[in-house]
Amino acid sequence: MKPLRIILPLVALLGVIFLLVKFVPTKKAAIKIESVPQATVFINGKEVGKTPYEKEKAKPGRLDIKLVPEGINALPWEKELVLSPNTRLIMYKKFAENKEEETSKILYLQKSGDKEKASLILSSTPSNVSVSIDGQMRGFSPLNLEDVGSGEHKIVLSYPGYQSEEIIARTLAGYELVVEVKLAKGKQEETQEATGSAQLTEVKEQVLIKDTPTGWLRVRMGPTTAATEAAKVKPGEIYPLLGEEKGWYKIEYKEGKEGWISGRYAQKITPTPQVAPTSSPND
Repeated sequence: MKPLRIILPLVALLGVIFLLVKFVPTKKAAIKIESVPQATVFINGKEVGKTPYEKEKAKPGRLDIKLVPEGINALPWEKELVLSPNTRLIMYKKFAENKEEETSKILYLQKSGDKEKASLILSSTPSNVSVSIDGQMRGFSPLNLEDVGSGEHKIVLSYPGYQSEEIIARTLAGYELVVEVKLAKGKQEETQEATGSAQLTEVKEQVLIKDTPTGWLRVRMGPTTAATEAAKVKPGEIYPLLGEEKGWYKIEYKEGKEGWISGRYAQKITPTPQVAPTSSPND
């Protein structure tokens, strides 16, 4: 079995980078745990070593994994999960004295029912985190994508007031990549100067095109499959939402051009309101 390499993250302003590559499924379950700083590892109440910890022939079943950090005044971290056969589990934990500044990532591949598709199941704390894959906005957590394509992908998670996280992971056809992430709180935006004021910019709902069996979605002139096709849009693209009617969304698919798409393959999203400074009396 080829080894699984993890390149530990470098802490930066935008967050932490985590790399998961060269996954080769095996008939045995496997575990790899990393942490910053080093931690003592307990599995089902038994001390098994220190991070970095790796076990290539782990017994599938329910696991209670506990990490006790060293050299820092931080609380232990505990996670209970079920380890399935043919699964490689990757865990990363960054401890901090302030629990809100801690981050964690859990990734594993498990067999799916479709040998042709490479799917992604992602959850996060907090929820409603924006998720982009390979530079395209794909929705908000929790997120379940039926097929992201086999190969290496860059997943970026971001949420106002929290540090962004970037994950580079390899997906495989016939497997689900399961990702669980906890974001660390970051520094709040600087407040406006006393000489000015602030207001919320107008926020309009948008529509995110979800994965489709064909790789595209028809835009029609009316909210019915009998209506004339006006254009095609692709999964991952986002358009302004103009209206709704009986399971159909009216969008502006091109400047000055409107049409209807089926709500079956679309998701309404609301962008995060942005604070915009207004002119001060001295301007």
